[in-house]
Amino acid sequence: MKYAFYSHGGSQNHGCEAIVRTLSSMIKKENPDSYIKLYSFKKSEDEKANFRSIDEIEEFDYSVAPKKVSFSDKLKIAVYSRQSQKKSDDFYYSIACRNPSLKKNDVYISVGGDNYCYGDGHTAKAMNTTLRSIGKKTVLWGCSIGSEDMSPDKIEDLKGFDLIVARESFSYNALIENGIDKNTVLYPDSAFLLPVDEEMNKTFEVKEHTVGINISNFVYPKGSNENHPAKKAVFSLIRYIIDKTDLNVLLIPHVTRDNKSDCETLAEIYENFKCERIGLVSGEYSATEYKSIISRCEAFIGARTHATIAAYSTCVPTLVIGYSIKSKGIAKDIFGTYEGYVIPVEDLNDSDRFIENFKDFYSKNDEIKNYLQKFMPDYIGKAENSIKELFKI
Repeated sequence: MKYAFYSHGGSQNHGCEAIVRTLSSMIKKENPDSYIKLYSFKKSEDEKANFRSIDEIEEFDYSVAPKKVSFSDKLKIAVYSRQSQKKSDDFYYSIACRNPSLKKNDVYISVGGDNYCYGDGHTAKAMNTTLRSIGKKTVLWGCSIGSEDMSPDKIEDLKGFDLIVARESFSYNALIENGIDKNTVLYPDSAFLLPVDEEMNKTFEVKEHTVGINISNFVYPKGSNENHPAKKAVFSLIRYIIDKTDLNVLLIPHVTRDNKSDCETLAEIYENFKCERIGLVSGEYSATEYKSIISRCEAFIGARTHATIAAYSTCVPTLVIGYSIKSKGIAKDIFGTYEGYVIPVEDLNDSDRFIENFKDFYSKNDEIKNYLQKFMPDYIGKAENSIKELFKI
């Protein structure tokens, strides 16, 4: 069987890397003769990732508008636009999805779990329509989507998948409530299975009593001034940790691509506080190496979902700065509630309250760690069992 992964933005988003690494390993473990191709928006990033279970990588970014449109296509766009703007738009987006190699694979797995959270979903729908038009089975793996993200076009597209694996219950319920229930199942994100790089444990030291912190541009935009409420709250919390506790702080990126990198945001924090109690991790590591670093923290505060998954899965008590439904859903599925475990980014406008949230959270650190140690083995086992759903289609 030939599998193809698509909707993959590149491995400098180490959450995307974690999904590709774990899902491909799961397929190969279950069926060693499987052939897996990765269609990537950033092939160079994936070549550096050295995926052992990926057999082939092809650069194919259908999310970018076509650079050239033939005369015949322009005529079709003009004709379709007279019928409806929607029909014209759908055809236009489909032009970028043309690729002769698509005919060579059997099952297509969309690993871009957030594709339906943001924007209008036109490019995702165009790609899925192209694949279905040539008789290919399509799978949406590890997705997140809220009821507020649904639109008639998205619902129509989602109903066309042969399998949808939702990674948390809020998204699963949103799908079911919108009639997307024929082939929809609920399993934890495959990234919970990502291994820890044991060599990194030997070569990168994490001090005792360290709080790992991951801040992204979802928390506050790059270049924000010091009075931006969320930025002020983050800086105030770190000042509290350094001045009022004996904890160390380690700033850990998880998306390291230039235009969306966490590194610049974290470097600004580091330079502001620069002292022996605060450290900054570089942007040169892999997902398994970052997981090694995160796993040795005493507690973790994270914005990037897969940085928090690295923490949860290694039983590190984690306070999430949430920016989408997936943060609340994952926390709820683990703890039974997201209250006290997720701070919505829109609520990050009160520095004193953020500090109190952390104090309350950290006061239960041992209790949370003990709970995770008991809970995680079965939860990770459920993530491992998700691969059985793929072989049913």
